[in-house]
Amino acid sequence: MEKAPDAFGEKTLASGSARSEQDIGTARRAAFCANVFDVMVRLYGEPGIASWCLEAQNSHTVDVPSLLFFAVADSDGHGADDGEMKRLLDRAGEWRSLFVAPLRQLRLTLRQGRRNTAEIEFYEKIKAAEMEAERLQVRRLADDFLPLEGPGGLAARYLETISMPEPQAGALVERLRAAAKAVCCSLPHHAH
Repeated sequence: MEKAPDAFGEKTLASGSARSEQDIGTARRAAFCANVFDVMVRLYGEPGIASWCLEAQNSHTVDVPSLLFFAVADSDGHGADDGEMKRLLDRAGEWRSLFVAPLRQLRLTLRQGRRNTAEIEFYEKIKAAEMEAERLQVRRLADDFLPLEGPGGLAARYLETISMPEPQAGALVERLRAAAKAVCCSLPHHAH
C-alpha cells in the first residue's frame, strides 16, 4: 500500500523554507544596518561624490547623510514604503535640526575666523562633533530602518520629497548608483 503524501510535512518544509528566507533577509538587513555608516563614508570618498552631495546640500537643502543612507540601502536591495520613509525622514530631520545643523553652522563660522592654534584645535573638535552627530543620525535611521520592508528607489524618492528638480535629481541618483556599486559590494551578504 502506498503511503499518502504527508501534507503537514510538506507545509512544514515549505514553512521552514520561507522562514529560512525570512531569517536570511533579516540577517542581511541587520548586517546592512550595522555597517551602513562605514560604507557611506567610503561612498562619500568616491571621486566626485562629496562635491555633488555638497552642491545638492547647498542648492536644494539635501540632507547628505539621509541621501547616502538611502543610496546604500538601494544598492544593497533594501526598501521601505512611503509612510515608513516619511517617518524615517521626520526623525532624521528632528535630529539634524537639533544637533547636526547647529554644529555645522558653528563649524562654518569658526572656519572663517581661525587665527591661532587654540582656535584651530577648537574648530577641529567642533568638526569632529558634527561628524559624530551625523553618525548618530545614521544610527537612528538604521535602528528605525531595521524592521522595515518595501519598495526600493529610496534615494530617488527622497530627492522627490524635497522637490529637487528631476534633471539634477536623476543625475545625482545615477552618480550615486554607479559609485555605490564599487563600495557596497563590501557589505556582508551583498545581494548584487
